[in-house]
Amino acid sequence: MISVNNETDYRLIDQTRKLYIFFFISTLSLFIIIFLKLFLLTLEKDFKKEITIQSTELKKLPSILDRNGNVLAYSDYNFSIYQDEDKFTYLNRNAPLDEIKKSIFTGKSNIKFEKILSRKYPYSEILNNFIGQVNIDQIGISLLENKVNNFDEDMSLSIDIQIQKLVHESLSKDVKNLNPDYALSVIVDLDKEAILSSVYLDNSDTHFDESLLPLKDLTFEFGSVFKPFTVYSALNNNKLDLNEYFDVDQPVYIGNKLVKDFSPSKIPYQVKDILKQSSNRGAVLIRRKLDCQKEFKKDFESLGLLNSTDIGFEMYSANPIVNPFRSSYCDNMPFGYGLSVSPIQLINAYGKIITGRMDFQAHIFKDNKIKKNKFNNISNTLNKLLFYANESNEELYNNFLIAGKTGTADKKYEKGYFQNVTYVSYFPYNDPKYLSFTFMQNPRETYGPFMTAGNTVKHAFYNILRNIYMYLDLTILNTSNT
Repeated sequence: MISVNNETDYRLIDQTRKLYIFFFISTLSLFIIIFLKLFLLTLEKDFKKEITIQSTELKKLPSILDRNGNVLAYSDYNFSIYQDEDKFTYLNRNAPLDEIKKSIFTGKSNIKFEKILSRKYPYSEILNNFIGQVNIDQIGISLLENKVNNFDEDMSLSIDIQIQKLVHESLSKDVKNLNPDYALSVIVDLDKEAILSSVYLDNSDTHFDESLLPLKDLTFEFGSVFKPFTVYSALNNNKLDLNEYFDVDQPVYIGNKLVKDFSPSKIPYQVKDILKQSSNRGAVLIRRKLDCQKEFKKDFESLGLLNSTDIGFEMYSANPIVNPFRSSYCDNMPFGYGLSVSPIQLINAYGKIITGRMDFQAHIFKDNKIKKNKFNNISNTLNKLLFYANESNEELYNNFLIAGKTGTADKKYEKGYFQNVTYVSYFPYNDPKYLSFTFMQNPRETYGPFMTAGNTVKHAFYNILRNIYMYLDLTILNTSNT
């Protein structure tokens, strides 16, 4: 028996009481911890369940990839916190999960949460007017996003995002220096007929429609870049002797309108000089060797300049526009007026005449097939002529054997005229592998004394080439047969 008067027994009772209290507190604490844990798990499950229910109706679209597998567009979830009291207010439109958990623990009934499926574009700044858009229901509504709706797997493009980035970087500098309304650069792998980059820069006050793709949806009169097509048609119909001379000093009329040359010459020109000096009169005189409808127009049609074309994924270019106010169909087109076409149609036409492949069609989908050039007398002759016509002091001209043609077209508007300037170039001229299209509308500054393509976009192309050539296949360069 324990006696309370006994000091030893008293201590024993006190220790026993403390032990009971310790066990009671420990058990209570453990119970509280387990309860809180279960409560929080339940809240989190309810939260996830609520979010899942809110997002079950939306379907993730397949991703869009570049040719190396880099993700250009993908679907993912955003977690948002909003307050719903007197008025609906978003507190955080893209909150991390930890922040949402902290908000839950506050227990405020007016704080609510949602999980929203959205489309992510890691390279949106350098792929504007190319990928397209989705609506609030995550359904593609324009350009490639509109086409990906029908895909079960990821969409793979021919675009190389690294080259796209470098072209964008270089062209941005020239746009800043030359101050055009907008600029467009396209790089094509001729072997694969693949578009490696398509960079569009809007420099105007009113932004361009984002649902349009400039590569296929805009049309222009491109000026003198059409002159090689006139020479092609004359060669194709055996109506041209390269040693023949054309008297460009004599007046040439279209109806009552005198055809003017930017650099008039008193010396007769051969074909190579007509291309190099970009003689409008010479181009008209060459065309007049041809039957307008049966030969010249027929060749323009075979080059794809009179019909819409598909760039892939059933995306078609705008229809060409014949401009009747330019007067005679056959007399204006030889030097690039009277017919407005899209950039992709111009690119395809050049692809045909320089590779000899009359089925050439540049596209934006990934395709690893290699197509060999089918050279013939006409393509070989044109490539030599355009290498000569493109002669330049620029070191890259000789290093890469670059052929090409510039074009400057006046465009009339309510306050006067402005210029569309174009440079189509390709290399190496003796076995073309890469083609470039560089374009600006209405540049206000130049790198030379005159407002021409040679003083604007030609410089811009060489700046681009310096930026990207390390990413191109340089084993193609062969100077042994030049």
